[in-house]
Amino acid sequence: MKATTRSICLIFYLLLFHQQAQGLIPDTYASSWQAAEAATNLFNPISITEDREYMGTIHKTSNGYRFTAEAGRSGANEISIRVPAQNWDKVVAFWHTHGGMNRAHQYFSNVDTHMANRFGKPLYLADYKGLLKLFNPGDPTISPISAGRLGLPPERGFATGSVVRDANNRMVRINTRADSTTS
Repeated sequence: MKATTRSICLIFYLLLFHQQAQGLIPDTYASSWQAAEAATNLFNPISITEDREYMGTIHKTSNGYRFTAEAGRSGANEISIRVPAQNWDKVVAFWHTHGGMNRAHQYFSNVDTHMANRFGKPLYLADYKGLLKLFNPGDPTISPISAGRLGLPPERGFATGSVVRDANNRMVRINTRADSTTS
């Protein structure tokens, strides 16, 4: 199974870079939320199917915003990313998917909120329902009692975040299936 998953990821990355080279997927975006939308639209369907988290950075370039991507381990609810030190000053946000259909995957985890607060960078999250959410450093978190009532571990640090909206105040919807499109 690992070989199959690696093959799928390799094909996916090659397709991404090919589509960017052909101009089908822009390699820069006008805003950080649009870069997060593009990244999560690409990776959320496979994230849900494989119950694998994906994460990356959004960084500012002279032409706009770009994203990077890393894959976690299937079913592990964990991921790590590498950000070269020379690129850190260009990082403006992180983006993240949470994997398969699990109630807890609708919320920013205590690890997510800790990371955003520690590094002082916003974190975008795409969930299995197709919502793109944002947690900004310093945003409120859910109390342990409220977390327990939501079916989460009764710990500090979980958060709902805010739903990302476009310029027309519409909720930004994210792909949940590989054969779907969003408008």
